[in-house]
Amino acid sequence: MKTLGLMLLVACGSVSQEPAASTASGSAAVVPTGHGKIERTKFASEALGVTKDLIVYLPAGYESGAKRYPVFYYLHGLGAAETSWLVGGKLDHTADELGVQAIVVMPDGDNGFYADSKTPTDYAACLEHGTGLFDPSAPKAKTCVRTPRYETYLTRDLIAHVDRTYRTIPTREGRGIAGLSMGGLGALSLALRHPDLYAAAASHSGVVALLYAGPQPYQKDNIKLVTDVTQWGGKLGPLGAWVRGIYGPDLANWQAHDPATLVGKLGPDGPKLYLDCGTEDEYALHNAAAYVHDLLDARKIEHTYFSGPGGHDMGFWGARLPHSLAFLRKHTAPAN
Repeated sequence: MKTLGLMLLVACGSVSQEPAASTASGSAAVVPTGHGKIERTKFASEALGVTKDLIVYLPAGYESGAKRYPVFYYLHGLGAAETSWLVGGKLDHTADELGVQAIVVMPDGDNGFYADSKTPTDYAACLEHGTGLFDPSAPKAKTCVRTPRYETYLTRDLIAHVDRTYRTIPTREGRGIAGLSMGGLGALSLALRHPDLYAAAASHSGVVALLYAGPQPYQKDNIKLVTDVTQWGGKLGPLGAWVRGIYGPDLANWQAHDPATLVGKLGPDGPKLYLDCGTEDEYALHNAAAYVHDLLDARKIEHTYFSGPGGHDMGFWGARLPHSLAFLRKHTAPAN
């Protein structure tokens, strides 16, 4: 997960320190209702051409009633897996403590940036040698896909599977999406690209401005953006090549997936947005978060933003998790 932030910094400049600043997002009420249940399951994705692992949190009371529930999708970061929010973030315990009456789905996104990649894969070569993987030593049977269409996998296949399998509120008003680091980028990008699917989105320490090139520290009136994406991450070797392979050589495609660019098209009826980042983030992603916050403020778009003490780690994300869960709960339809 940390390499994602490093990639951004090498592409955009060096790290500088800035004074801590905080905009409180409010505290989440604790209303315990019992213990939820964790299901570890699998489903076949047509977009990826393989079967993927899936973790699902079912809230207290789900199995004994007939209610329909909103669904929150929680995305992991680079180098992690679907277990990240459960094992590292203790999401089930936090949801129980908050009395969250929602289904929480934690999918396996590999290292695909939750986008449909511009680079095709060779499935047989991947299974045999790890060809085409960001980490060739990763478990091949779990990680290799036939077609790396991760956006389509999440927005079409996964939503359809969850709505078929569980008692969901199968409308935009019944869906929220969140993530950390790479997953924070994915959550905002997917919600802004598919406002018909998600009512709210939350990013924890996400790369919310793909093309932000500085300054470090952030200065509102001196923004620099990457314009030549063929050189993006040029000093990173295989890592920079990996990201360029996903988004391709066309700047327009990067802009089409960049939350900072997409908020320029966000209307008052679009998804409600939450973003945070620690001021001790090793990769200075708080500068890009401040940039997006100012973009939203300039357009008078209501949103929730937090910048305060914390690094790029599960200590910060776990502490902020109650806030994103409460935010998604506030902006989605209640169980009924």
